[in-house]
Amino acid sequence: MRYLIFCLCLLVATGLWADCRGLAPDRGVPAPAADEWTLATLNLWRLRDTRKDSRLDEPLSEAVLNRRIQALAGFIAGPLQAPHMLAVQEVENRELLEALAVRLARHGWRYRVALKEGNDPSGMDVGLLYRQPVRIVSVESLFAEQEFHGHSLFSRPPLHVTVRSPRQLQLVVVHLRSARGLHKSRVRQKRQRQAALLASWAIEQSVPLIMAGDFNSTWGAGRISASYRRFAQSGLFNLWQRLPKRERYSFRHRCRPQALDHIWVSPDLETSVSTMAVSRGNAGRYNSLYGSQGVAPVSDHDALVVYFSAER
Repeated sequence: MRYLIFCLCLLVATGLWADCRGLAPDRGVPAPAADEWTLATLNLWRLRDTRKDSRLDEPLSEAVLNRRIQALAGFIAGPLQAPHMLAVQEVENRELLEALAVRLARHGWRYRVALKEGNDPSGMDVGLLYRQPVRIVSVESLFAEQEFHGHSLFSRPPLHVTVRSPRQLQLVVVHLRSARGLHKSRVRQKRQRQAALLASWAIEQSVPLIMAGDFNSTWGAGRISASYRRFAQSGLFNLWQRLPKRERYSFRHRCRPQALDHIWVSPDLETSVSTMAVSRGNAGRYNSLYGSQGVAPVSDHDALVVYFSAER
């Protein structure tokens, strides 16, 4: 009987980790034209270092970390066409992004790094990789001191970056509360509070604004959509609308496509958008992801890329 139970558990676990059927083939994004600059967002699937810094920290071995950094650099320089700005989520610290920048330099791309440590008990942060002609004036965290039920409202406070060129704008890198535990009212309230605070802040801004990252919410999916609907009241334009409906997803939850990652822009930037693109080859490949420890594929999320015209 014990052997039968073990076999059943193994089959269930294998099913949960299996690669989904009917996935789109691996696909990169187009290279930007000479008069375009690009911004992308990518969840790095809990990119950690080799140190155990807390009870919830799960460090990587030196060998696995090196393979992951190498694979991520190859993905960014190759299929993602080395975006001028890359908003990232689920990275443990600045040193890891700097190690990734060093590896990208071997591919011929010289990136700089922006990251502020957050409040996540497991150590996850949001950050930014950027290269010429991007110039940054300042970097700060938003709402890092805001509390919710005696704890930080944002485990990963949004990263607010003031950009001077290729044009003046504000960029906010986002990773909102996950939908884990969504049956609990406290979780739903926290997600709504995060979305409402960000939306209110966006409404108050008077300069061009981009908000990009993992919002952990989407449209038309019941409870998980509540925070999406709240943030949509910000007046920003969701660039998924620039893609055909069949392409509007960056993640697969139990193999069902979902658009958890978003790039929102203010109306004064929408007219500068040349096109949108989404990579394929990550989402839905659970068995490959866990089996390779994040090397092939490099994430459980596909990447979203927006192309801006430098002439507008």
